[in-house]
Amino acid sequence: MSLSEAQKTELLTLQKLSRQYEGIIRTSRNADQQNKAKIELKKIRDKMEAIAPGGAADQFLQTAAASAGPVYGKKKSIEDIGASYPTLAKMPMARITPNSDELEINVLGSVLSAWEQTFYPALGKIKLDFALSAERDSHFTVLEGLKRQMKILIETIEDYFKAVREDSKTQLRDMRTRQQRQFMFDGGTFLKKIHEFWKAVYEDIQANGPKCFNKDDHIQVDSRLEASNFFQGKSVRETARFTVMFLHEAIEALNLPDLPVDKNKGAR
Repeated sequence: MSLSEAQKTELLTLQKLSRQYEGIIRTSRNADQQNKAKIELKKIRDKMEAIAPGGAADQFLQTAAASAGPVYGKKKSIEDIGASYPTLAKMPMARITPNSDELEINVLGSVLSAWEQTFYPALGKIKLDFALSAERDSHFTVLEGLKRQMKILIETIEDYFKAVREDSKTQLRDMRTRQQRQFMFDGGTFLKKIHEFWKAVYEDIQANGPKCFNKDDHIQVDSRLEASNFFQGKSVRETARFTVMFLHEAIEALNLPDLPVDKNKGAR
């Protein structure tokens, strides 16, 4: 059967999700998590069959994997992420460590670095009411925890590539898988939370609501913070709008399944 470009893209996206759930089933030691992953995996496979019945989905995916022609769906390289996500491209996108080859891990790490170095200093200049201001401050504590997770993950990735003994490599590979899954889950949860927060702030600003006190001002950050100069002189409205767009693209690029993760399994 003939598939449209939209169907091809959806099949490749579903294939990527199915592999994530398959990985969870293979590596998770949590029975409840495994069962939930199996249920979600069946839903994905049923959806793929509905899009391209009678084995046509498998045939297309096999052809796409073997073909050297155009690749439908998301870019595979962190350096090319801006081709699909123009707002993300405004910020530096790089591997979290030279040996990190997982696109989503590198995207998440880059987004968190940009959030700390560029967004946080600028967004702190937006004057919000007491409740929103307190909630915004709480986001930094979560960010600090994610930075610690990323530091441990970087060490595990580099230790894996330095390991010589096969048993050590196996142990480190399993550890890396668990830590990556935990980092993606916690990071995705954080991004969704702050996206909803800044979306609500932006909508209030656009409606000339009472929650932002300096909606007509322009951002003035410390000129010594070079990374924060992106927002220097931009209006509060534009800064909030860009923030919402950036977070929306980041969440879309990560394409995370909503699954609970056993926090005890990510410890090193």
